[in-house]
Amino acid sequence: MKNRVLTEFDSTVDAKKVEETVKTGYIDTTVENLVQWCAVEDDLADTYGRLADAAKGQAEKAAFKQLRDESERNKAELSKLLKVVEELDRARVGRIERLAGLS
Repeated sequence: MKNRVLTEFDSTVDAKKVEETVKTGYIDTTVENLVQWCAVEDDLADTYGRLADAAKGQAEKAAFKQLRDESERNKAELSKLLKVVEELDRARVGRIERLAGLS
């Protein structure tokens, strides 16, 4: 038997509270963190690009360019993940609204 993460609930009101907690405690926090992480990767890409431009040696220039490219790829992947989480958020809002209509 699997251990439950949630305690059992038996009412629409309680179900709505749980859905709202999932939204605020998990989804909203995840969106905020992903937005900030994207901004960090963007800043890193800019800085590594500047360092690559200023580098004297080819090895150093190549290393900074590789780091810039990795940060740009990271930001692209994080942006995709953000879109998925935002879709989950819209679905969660729909669930909350349906439960509110049942109360």
